[in-house]
Amino acid sequence: MIDLDVPFLLQCAKFLLAFIPLSFIPILIFAERKGASLIQDRMGPNRANIPVLGGLRFFGFVQNLPDGIKLFTKESFIPKNAHKAWFIVAPMIPLCIALLTPAVIPWFAPMAVESAKGLVSVSGQILDADAGILVLFGLSGLSVYGVVMGAWASNSKYALMGGMRASAMMISYEVSMGLSAAGIFLIVGSFSLTNIVEWQSAHVWGIFVQPLGFLMFLTSAFAETGRAPFDVAEGDSEIVAGYFLEYSAIRFGLYYMGEYAHIAIASALISTLFLGGYHLPFLGTETIHANLGLVAGAVLAILAILTGWIAYATRRWAAIYAKLTASDAANRKTEYTFVTRLFTGLTGLLLVGAAALAILVHPQAISVGGISAWPLWVNLGTALVQLGIVLVKTFAICWMFVWVRWTLPRFRYDQVMNLGWKILLNIALVNLLVTAVVAKLVKG
Repeated sequence: MIDLDVPFLLQCAKFLLAFIPLSFIPILIFAERKGASLIQDRMGPNRANIPVLGGLRFFGFVQNLPDGIKLFTKESFIPKNAHKAWFIVAPMIPLCIALLTPAVIPWFAPMAVESAKGLVSVSGQILDADAGILVLFGLSGLSVYGVVMGAWASNSKYALMGGMRASAMMISYEVSMGLSAAGIFLIVGSFSLTNIVEWQSAHVWGIFVQPLGFLMFLTSAFAETGRAPFDVAEGDSEIVAGYFLEYSAIRFGLYYMGEYAHIAIASALISTLFLGGYHLPFLGTETIHANLGLVAGAVLAILAILTGWIAYATRRWAAIYAKLTASDAANRKTEYTFVTRLFTGLTGLLLVGAAALAILVHPQAISVGGISAWPLWVNLGTALVQLGIVLVKTFAICWMFVWVRWTLPRFRYDQVMNLGWKILLNIALVNLLVTAVVAKLVKG
């Protein structure tokens, strides 16, 4: 019989977490388009479909597929006087950085796993670094090199101006971002993101002890990711398209994907520092361990309510749309019928699964060498629940990025610099000073 090294296999499996930002990209693009259409009171993408599936469009999500095919198949043009090597390499840097930064984010609580050597602790991070946040800040700061390098290699004055703006914004808002997060480090007494989440689990979420820090960190994250109203590095009304002016096809797509991947990483970091990470009130790690069946059943019940609402809403939309005269009425009817049946069936399955889990699953702790622990399947189930908690919080922050982009107009470049150096930096310094004094008084 082969003796499997379970902790080693879990360490290897954790590398799949690095692809979470990539999986967020199509979801965020869809949310961006539908969010924009909702705020601007229009339909959004609703024509691209899959003919072999009866013309299903999944409410516009299929639009991602032709867009991806277009980016991969278009001619990738390189300007005549561009620096070819750096022009090709530059777009890869932001996306590569996006694959590295998830390594230090705790996606679930550390678990004790039984092995031939006894109990072995498996961290919820790919890279279990005591100074994980410093590693993340260092890696995220490197992504601007891809922007500046691409801008310089394009040999265009407009692209170069966009690259200079991007580097200036990174220098300006990286300082405010670090200082706004320093308050929570001072309170917790650690740079470890896992320790920060565990402190919030034992006390209170960071947003309640550092509300100013949260607002400043969120604002700095908008600027660091180059999102509106801080998208001056690609200000089309001033510098045509900014740093990616000369890029097309898949190289443009890499910049595009890198932006959304960094939004996902920034949102995950915000949820980790200020929103409790994988923790929910009254739902700590030990509570999930001891009541995994009830917790998993509750999760499935919530999903069943969500799918039931989608089925109900789809039927309502179908009834409204049937009264209209439209060229795509047949496709709409096919899609609405399919979605209604699909999500109605899912609702029933999820409810049955929720009831079965809540009734039948009763995990029991085990003793290994006199130390209380939990079976592997309990640890894995707990990790999945906590991963889901982090992803839900992350998507909620991602929606804020979409909401703000389509609500506020673009700032002028001088306004962006003034906000970073004259306002945010000063508030961050005062907030850190007050936090230090209060922490000293409380701790004695």
